[in-house]
Amino acid sequence: MMGPTLIYHFQSSQNQDEDFKPASYRMVYFFTDEGLIDSKILLELLKAFPDSNFQDKNFLNLDDLKAFAVRVGEELGAAEVRLISVQDYNIGVDGARDLKSFREIFSKYGETVMIEQVGRKKSLFGKLFS
Repeated sequence: MMGPTLIYHFQSSQNQDEDFKPASYRMVYFFTDEGLIDSKILLELLKAFPDSNFQDKNFLNLDDLKAFAVRVGEELGAAEVRLISVQDYNIGVDGARDLKSFREIFSKYGETVMIEQVGRKKSLFGKLFS
């Protein structure tokens, strides 16, 4: 059983038609063992991150993306969340031979962030997913 997992895509900065787009980290998938996390929940929590583009699910830096992932994990009552880039995920999938090696992708290539459990009660969203 794994904690919530976020797969993200890094987009480098671009200059297109004199419009500068800064580098960003876009959330691609966010799921638990039960499936994708409800997009309504994600959008509601994204609104609390002022530097994020909540409609496109973009963050300006990896630290904000991690903080968001931890916030979602807290709402779900998880002990940890995992983050992995699309590129690393694809490398792992290419080398996976069976379900066990597929699950190892997330620990081998991704990053696990522990969530503090000190004196925390289950939130509304956590109760929905229990």
